[in-house]
Amino acid sequence: MTAEMIPFPAARRVDLIRSIVRRALELPPQAGEHHIVRSVDLQATVLRRKGVAEALIVQERISLESTIRRHLWETVMRTRGVR
Repeated sequence: MTAEMIPFPAARRVDLIRSIVRRALELPPQAGEHHIVRSVDLQATVLRRKGVAEALIVQERISLESTIRRHLWETVMRTRGVR
């Protein structure tokens, strides 16, 4: 019998999300985009090492990247005074 590992959703890790967004905003746009992609890739690699099923990793990647981009957008719009 094989146990299925269910990771804590990375998209709920507020400190991780804030850190990625903060760093992406410090960089030029193309480098910021690269940072986001690399960060999501790194989280997927960590999940693979922990033995998480590939289908679940795909879901986690989508969720994490969506959350990062939502927070990025909210941060940019907030600094422009748009709510």
